[in-house]
Amino acid sequence: HKDLEFILQKNEETRPLWEGVLLSNDEYCGDSGKLPPNVTMLVDESKGTGVLSEAWPTPPDGYNIGYAGGIGPANIKDVLEKVLEAGNGREVWVDMESSLRSSKNGTDVFDLDKCYECIDAICSAEQFAHPEFLR
Repeated sequence: HKDLEFILQKNEETRPLWEGVLLSNDEYCGDSGKLPPNVTMLVDESKGTGVLSEAWPTPPDGYNIGYAGGIGPANIKDVLEKVLEAGNGREVWVDMESSLRSSKNGTDVFDLDKCYECIDAICSAEQFAHPEFLR
């Protein structure tokens, strides 16, 4: 559906799905070799296990990509430098989930303090200006 945004995880296990979309040439998937405007790829060779990638591929010509796998507050500054370099001026994004979670009072929670750590690291690397509302 054109009003929904989709993210396809790109790894060897999901190859039949993303390759099928890329090889299609119809009203739903668009031109062969490209993704529809409401679809992007998430490169995560760790397949959601949180293992840091050893390589950050350059986005293909037909679509933008995001990166995941072991990215968190402790390494976001270094990872961001590498993915921006791999992106070579293209729009890229990163995905973090497990590294932004903590156990508080015996409950698994999304930890805003860890989010703020990431924001501080990114801003200290002078990649982005620090948001005024977080100063």
